[in-house]
Amino acid sequence: MAQVAQVISLVTASTGQPIKSERLAGVAGITPGMLVVELLGEVVLNTTANALSPKLVAQTNLANAGDIDQVYADGETVSYGAYHSGQEVNAILAAGAAAIADGAPVTSAGDGTWKVGLAANAIGYATEAVDNSGGGSAVRISIRIA
Repeated sequence: MAQVAQVISLVTASTGQPIKSERLAGVAGITPGMLVVELLGEVVLNTTANALSPKLVAQTNLANAGDIDQVYADGETVSYGAYHSGQEVNAILAAGAAAIADGAPVTSAGDGTWKVGLAANAIGYATEAVDNSGGGSAVRISIRIA
């Protein structure tokens, strides 16, 4: 596997930008807006549901001028950001996920997507109402990081 240098862009919180990083994908299927974690020098989907996990969110594929729905392949360099409280994220709500009200707490669904949660385990709050309970595919939702 080819090595890639980790690139970190540090910006002040006042600019509203996340701290951006890059690592090789340890799995296929990472899509911009999904929750990810760093594991053994790679980035993988956050598979811990309902946890107060790091607020690392996959970004668009800058190397390929990808759009927001372009999926990363295993071994591809993933761009992701570490978000802080108050920043907004264009996140992914899983197909068939329970309805989320505007202002509701959200957390990790355990597969990289987001779901409605409890205030005690919230890593963000919905800034819009989305009901995908009858949906056959994932949808986007705007989240403000807790």
